[in-house]
Amino acid sequence: MPPSSTPSDPDDLLATVEKTLATHQMLAPGDRVLVGVSGGPDSMTLLHLLSRLAPDLEIRLDVAHLNHCLRGASADRDAQVVQQAAEALGLACHIGRARVLKVKQQLGLSLEAAARRVRYAFFNTIMRNTGCNKLALGHHQDDNAEQMLMVLLRGAGPRGLSGIVPVRDDHIIRPLINARRSQIEAYVKEENITCVRDASNNDLRLMRNRIRHRLLPLLASEYNPRIEEHLNRLADLMRTEETWIDGLTSRSYEKALLSREKKIIALSADRVRQAHTALARRLIRMALQDLTGSLQRISFSHIQSVLHLLTIDGHAKEIHLPSGIRVRRRDDRLELSVTGDRRRTAARRKHATESSPERPVGGPFPATVKIPAMGIELHFSLCQPHQLPRWRGVPLNRAYFDMGRLSLPLAVRPPKAGDRFTPLGAQGSQKLKKFFIDHRIPRQARSMAPVLIDRRRIIWLVGQRIDDHVKVTTATSQVLKVEFFLLDNR
Repeated sequence: MPPSSTPSDPDDLLATVEKTLATHQMLAPGDRVLVGVSGGPDSMTLLHLLSRLAPDLEIRLDVAHLNHCLRGASADRDAQVVQQAAEALGLACHIGRARVLKVKQQLGLSLEAAARRVRYAFFNTIMRNTGCNKLALGHHQDDNAEQMLMVLLRGAGPRGLSGIVPVRDDHIIRPLINARRSQIEAYVKEENITCVRDASNNDLRLMRNRIRHRLLPLLASEYNPRIEEHLNRLADLMRTEETWIDGLTSRSYEKALLSREKKIIALSADRVRQAHTALARRLIRMALQDLTGSLQRISFSHIQSVLHLLTIDGHAKEIHLPSGIRVRRRDDRLELSVTGDRRRTAARRKHATESSPERPVGGPFPATVKIPAMGIELHFSLCQPHQLPRWRGVPLNRAYFDMGRLSLPLAVRPPKAGDRFTPLGAQGSQKLKKFFIDHRIPRQARSMAPVLIDRRRIIWLVGQRIDDHVKVTTATSQVLKVEFFLLDNR
C-alpha cells in the first residue's frame, strides 16, 4: 500500500489545486489566463502547476510581472527570473515597470495601497491587450490566515473577517487558496524550481511579517496546532454569511429609504431605530456607501455616533463624519449628505499644464491614449446600458458616460486655475479647488490630477467624480466606458 500524502507532499498539492479549481468553477475550456508572477515560491509554483494542467483544462496561459521600481537591481533580477521561467515553459511574458513611489506621492496613498493599485492596473492593461479573461494569483491558506489575524487585530467586522476570496469579480482566481505554504515549499524543492526571495518578507517592522514569523507560530505551538486551518474555515463561514446578510440588508434598506437625490440620502429614522442593532448598523453603512461610494475612514465609532442621533429627543441634531459627510436628524428623517470641510486655505496651487498639453480623443472607439508626462493611460470603449455593473461595484479608475450627452472630441489635461464642474449629484457647479479641499485630496496630487473634458465642460475629474450633466440615465441608449491606469513605463 503506498504511503498516504502529507501536508507537504507535492502530489497532494496538485490534487488540492485541481479540487479548488473544480469546487469554485474557476476555469472553463477556452479560457485565456494571465498568471501574475512575482518570482517568489508561491507564484512560481502556481505558474508551474497551471502549466501542467493547461492541456487537460484546455486553457491558454500568459505570464505577467510588474517591477515596482522599489528594490533596484534586486527587482531587475526578479524580472529576469520570471522571464526565463516563462520562456522555458513556452509562454508569452509581459514585463512592466511602475514607479510606485510616484503614484504614492501623487495620490496620497500608503506604499502598500499604491503598489496594489498599480499592480492591478498593470494586470488589467495586459488582460485587455491580450484577450485574457482570467487573472490567476498565488495567495494561499497561510496568506489568508495572516490576513485574518491582521484585520482581527485592527478591529474588523464580519466583512473584514471574510478573508481572501477564492474568486473575485468573476475573473480573479486563486487556485492555491486551499494549499499550505509547506506544500508549496516542498513542490519547489521537488521540481527544482528557481525562485527569488524578497528580503522585505523578513522585515519585522511590518505587521504582516510579525504575524507570520511570531504570532502564528506562537498560536500554533502554544494554543492550536491547526490555527491556520481554523482561521481559513472562519473566513469561509463569514464570507458565505455576509453574502446572505447583504441580500437581507438591501431589502430593508429599500424600505427605509425615503429619498436619494442631489448628494443627500434620507432614511426613515423610525425604521432604523426600530431595527435590530446589527441591522441598524448595516443600514447606516449601506447608506454611507450609497452616498459616497466608499466606507474609507468610517469606523465603528462613527456608525455608533449616527445611531446615537436616533435616541436624542427634541430639536434637530447633527454630526460630522470624515470626508465632509454630515448626518442630521430632522423629525422622522435621518439625512446623510456630503458637505464641505469648513477649513479653507488661501494658498495658490501651481499647475503643470505646459508640460502636459491637452490630448484630443475623437474616436472611433475603442481607443487608448497614453500621456507619459502625467504617467497615465486611458482606454475608451463603447457598451450598452444593460451591460453596466451595479454602481457599487464600479472601481474608482472607471467611469461611464451617456454618449448622447457628450460633445466630441474629448481631451485629457491637468486642471487649470478656475476650472469648474458639477459633481455627480450636486445642485450646482463648483470650483475644482473646492472639491479638492472638501475631499482632502493632498496638495501635491492636485496639480497633476487629470481631467477629462469635452468641447463644453469637464466631464470627469479622473478617479474622483464625473459631471452630473453626462451621467447615464434611463434614457441613455449608448454608453462610453473610460478606464485610467496609473502606470509609468519610462
